Amino acid sequence: MADPATITSYDTLLDAVGAYLARSDIDEHFPTFVQLTENRFNSALKAPGMEQVATIALDATLKGAPVPADYVEWISAEWTGATGGLRPRSLRFFEPNSPEFTFRYRPNGPPQYFTVLAGAVRIKPFVAGSIDLAFYRQIPPLSASAQTNWLIAKAPHLYLYGVLAEAYKFQKDEANAAKWRADADERLKLLVGGSSQGKVGRRPEKTAEMEADVAAKALS
Repeated sequence: MADPATITSYDTLLDAVGAYLARSDIDEHFPTFVQLTENRFNSALKAPGMEQVATIALDATLKGAPVPADYVEWISAEWTGATGGLRPRSLRFFEPNSPEFTFRYRPNGPPQYFTVLAGAVRIKPFVAGSIDLAFYRQIPPLSASAQTNWLIAKAPHLYLYGVLAEAYKFQKDEANAAKWRADADERLKLLVGGSSQGKVGRRPEKTAEMEADVAAKALS
């Protein structure tokens, strides 16, 4: 059986999956299993390798700006005015239907709040400028032409266990699918817990244990 430590790329991941399954009649589906695994991880995993900051220009029609194409979840937002006179301001997040975002703001003052709605970051009150949006981005997908990413370098076992769970699910082997999913969940908890312990000043209400629990539920 293949040694997971040898997994360093997309091709070596597929080789390892093939060795564990010991069958060659579903090889053509391996890329789909990888994609499904990454989709699950994008929902459950929030780690430093997914953090990104983008400066996006505000659109008066949107009263905000479109989120980046690989956006998963916001971390923070800071507004910078189009002209001088107002200093950059950190914005507070509120849900779009909240009283704060709906009417509890100073209409003629600088931006106070932001929300994410219909694929855009929207601010209240709207003032022209740009937003520095810190966010979690999607895991860069692996493929034959994109052999590596930060996650396979950091946690090759996680990829292997996740793909094996998808492969056994495809074969309608629920017992083995559940086993490999549980192994993937355990690896994910370790990765989420380690990432959370290194965070400072972001969403302090979420402990490492809470985030790990959310991750496990998202993968189940």
